[in-house]
Amino acid sequence: MKRKLRNALPYKDTPFLRVLHIIVAVLVLLQIINSNLTESEVLSDDSLTGFVTWFHVISGLALIVLGVVMLGWMLKNRGFRYYFAWLALDFRGIIEDVKMLFSFRLPEAHAGGIAALIQGLGVLSLLGVAVCGGTWFALETIYGPSSALAESTLHLHKFLTVFIETYFWAHGAMGLLHIFLTIRSQRKSPVIE
Repeated sequence: MKRKLRNALPYKDTPFLRVLHIIVAVLVLLQIINSNLTESEVLSDDSLTGFVTWFHVISGLALIVLGVVMLGWMLKNRGFRYYFAWLALDFRGIIEDVKMLFSFRLPEAHAGGIAALIQGLGVLSLLGVAVCGGTWFALETIYGPSSALAESTLHLHKFLTVFIETYFWAHGAMGLLHIFLTIRSQRKSPVIE
């Protein structure tokens, strides 16, 4: 069962991206969980809320680095058009995948397809939220908590968080569905080794 589950996980052909994907997912989940327990005013306090806030800041800064590494790996190995064909107004892969979905079949990941589109948008939304949060932290550190620019940046960060949270839950649900369907198909047609 353990091997079937491992084979159903994405990126079996690229272990580096698999591990990076899992680390990013765990950090984003921790960010979502602890975001309601953070307060910008307690960055200098030695309290539990101060610790949670610092953890949020440090893991957020780590997500900037990991997001850049992930985007760099994606672009180096598959190229810009694989994930962002829609920016060149090439919707053939998306149309092909939508047709397949209407025939009640899950499309495989391919250049310009829905899975590639979602992966590309997810990494961009991750970087948008993380960079905005990092910018807030820098402004807060330089100008102090009463800075209007820092406060506006924090509000933008909170607004953008809606997109990454939506992406996280929807992408996670689709990933679990994919794993479930892969394991189910393996049971129907077992491979004898």
